[in-house]
Amino acid sequence: MLKLLKMALVAGSFLLPAPDVFSLGAGLTTAARAEQSPSDQATANAALRSLHDLARAIANYQQAAKENDQLGCHEAYLSIQKLAHAALTEMHSMSSQPIDAVEDVSSLLRVGALARNDCSFDLDTRSLLLIGGQAISALRYDYAIGEGDWFTISEGAAISSKNPLRYSQSLRDQSYSWVSVRPKDMLVIAPSDWKAEMASRDVDDSTIENSGANLNAVEVAFRQRPEDTNTTVYFYRNKDDARSAMDARNALVEADAKAEADLKASKAEWGKKLASLPYLIPDHKSGFKLVYGVCRDTGKRNADGSRICTEDGSRDWSDDRREPYHWFSDFHSCGDAQQRLIGDVPLDLKINSDDAFVSSCVPAPKVNGHSPKGYVIMFTLIAPGAMEDDALYATLSELNSKSATVFTKFTSCDEAIEPAHALALTDLGVDKNGNLLSDRTISIGLWATCVRIY
Repeated sequence: MLKLLKMALVAGSFLLPAPDVFSLGAGLTTAARAEQSPSDQATANAALRSLHDLARAIANYQQAAKENDQLGCHEAYLSIQKLAHAALTEMHSMSSQPIDAVEDVSSLLRVGALARNDCSFDLDTRSLLLIGGQAISALRYDYAIGEGDWFTISEGAAISSKNPLRYSQSLRDQSYSWVSVRPKDMLVIAPSDWKAEMASRDVDDSTIENSGANLNAVEVAFRQRPEDTNTTVYFYRNKDDARSAMDARNALVEADAKAEADLKASKAEWGKKLASLPYLIPDHKSGFKLVYGVCRDTGKRNADGSRICTEDGSRDWSDDRREPYHWFSDFHSCGDAQQRLIGDVPLDLKINSDDAFVSSCVPAPKVNGHSPKGYVIMFTLIAPGAMEDDALYATLSELNSKSATVFTKFTSCDEAIEPAHALALTDLGVDKNGNLLSDRTISIGLWATCVRIY
């Protein structure tokens, strides 16, 4: 939850549930959960009142810090400490502890401004009310989840039952780096939308019993290690909702499988078309290299007013001066290097304001030579529905030749690109925009690049 909050702080917003799923304030009109005992309700109400008082104390602290009121900061600081510890004591007394709310209040006490007991209106101080708001909503939905089992979709597309809070605790017990329990499909809203609710009991119905049955689905998101991507498990209050979610997931899996099969068939079809052109040789090298250069402004314009530029050369990127280029075993690794290169253009390039930096990942063998032989024209074809990492490649050759045409100078290679590209478009039945002449709703990507060979 703390990690989620830090993400919200960066965005300058606060996470709250969608209105039709779970909401604070007047929207909480459902009855209390039946399995909660009267003593638990009383304890939870006391915790909620403490959290509302805590929110007002935080607001007072922020105002005092903004005005550099040292006495006001100190008095508010003492109130925050007292109310936070009271809320923690009350929440720890509940038979089913609201794990997320406890963690939020505990994290609030660790915020730098409070730890130092200073009076600076810095980012730490401005974050306090966000944490207080998160604690209020966390107490409400943790209480609404209760101690009973919910329904979730297990491995093998089976529906099983378990409690979301106990499940999240089991992950924390295994030292997962981040675990968050929250209502399914939370929305991002501005702080101004919830500050009034937190700061005044007159606006909010503060009874915990009104946190209830409208919460019908929750999600537990987690990462085992900080560098992992998030995994999310969904829980549903009733079995029918879980079954509907499972059916929807299965339908999505089937649709994805069909789309993948269609893409595979499309790539095979366009691969055959590309290979059928007598002046192109399919390229099936197992790796890639990163090429880059500058497209210099010619001062001319296209019919639409856009600038016309001409590339001044083709350079191979290498992070080792002993090698002419860095060889990548897969496209994604090359693409990552390309993104870094775009953000940190090589110092040997002089780029004027009207010029453009260009780069691309192209097939390449492992480095087996250091003396440049010249340049070849490499065609890249993106089939309909495919992405660049699914591209097809071919090199230009003489008619029916099995060897690529090698240009000794870059200018000769560059001048040959336009007519070769136009010819390939025509023979593939595609217009200059990549749209199929037989069906203009379908398009491909086709471009050509001069690539240095050794």
